[in-house]
Amino acid sequence: MPQTILGSYTGQWFTVQTPEQARLLSDSAAVQMLQPFLGRKLGAAEAAREAGVSVERLSYRIRQFVAAGLLEYMGEQPRRGRPVRLYQAAGGIFLPFQHTPFEDLEAQISGNLQPIQAAKARALARVLTEVHSDGRVLYRDDTSGKVYSEAASSGSASMQRSRGSNRIGRLWLDETQWAELQAAYDVLSVQVQALETGPREGAKPYLLELTLVPLEETDA
Repeated sequence: MPQTILGSYTGQWFTVQTPEQARLLSDSAAVQMLQPFLGRKLGAAEAAREAGVSVERLSYRIRQFVAAGLLEYMGEQPRRGRPVRLYQAAGGIFLPFQHTPFEDLEAQISGNLQPIQAAKARALARVLTEVHSDGRVLYRDDTSGKVYSEAASSGSASMQRSRGSNRIGRLWLDETQWAELQAAYDVLSVQVQALETGPREGAKPYLLELTLVPLEETDA
């Protein structure tokens, strides 16, 4: 039985068996459209709303999922006019690495991160354009002596605080510092999990990355 970290699942696990199942589950766009069906019966329209995509896009994926054995037709729900066709996926799916199309684990992670990083780059570029950033600066802070690199504007342009921020850094931590930062990370992670509700009226999408991992010194 697979061991989970973020949540718990006590139902029966579906283990991926075919290259096509693995290919679909290695595609972040496909996974986004499969998620609404995990462990429950849904029609295409409701699942499309949850996934934040059009019914047409989701209907195409439904055909793929059914053909691959990841989604099962569960009957119809009566309503006025045409009944709603219901589909359901397993409540828990285990994807063994051996079935994925990736050469190794690093390639798999890189592939999974690529769409996120592309969306992040587009969003950051848009935010910096909105606040009139027209360059970058590299400088040593007068007070702390630390060196910073950040987006900036020339003297004639005014930088305003944007709705968005980005902070990436390589930190050298002792065990106490690491433990303190990990504890703060865990608290924030719980808060973020509570906000993971999916598309809803009045809400806008935001990208948040939380990563805290030890590096090899050659990568530092």
